[in-house]
Amino acid sequence: MTHIWLVMIAVFATSLAQALLKKSSLYDVSTAYWIFFMGVSAVAYAISFILYSRILQYFPLNKIYPAMTVGQIILVTIYGLWIGEFIDLRHSIGLVFGLLSIYLILS
Repeated sequence: MTHIWLVMIAVFATSLAQALLKKSSLYDVSTAYWIFFMGVSAVAYAISFILYSRILQYFPLNKIYPAMTVGQIILVTIYGLWIGEFIDLRHSIGLVFGLLSIYLILS
C-alpha cells in the first residue's frame, strides 16, 4: 500500500468516526443505536490511530498533521452539507485557505 493511500484511508476513517459521533447524538445515551454508532466510531478512530503511527514513518509530523487535519475538516464539512447543515461565507473562505495551506505546506 502506498504512503498516500495510508493517508487517505486514515483521513477517511477519522472523518467517518466524526460522522458516526454526530449520528450517535441523535439517540439517547445507552440505547442500542447509540452504543452501535459509538462503537463503530471508536473502531474507525482506532484504525485511523494505527494508520497514523505508520504514516509518521514516511512523512514529517509538521507537514502531514496539518494536511490530514485540513483533509478531515473538508470531509466533515461535506458530510455536514449532506445532512443539511449550513455553511456560511466565512466558513467557505476558511476551507479555501485550508486547501491553500495544504498546497503551501506540502510543496
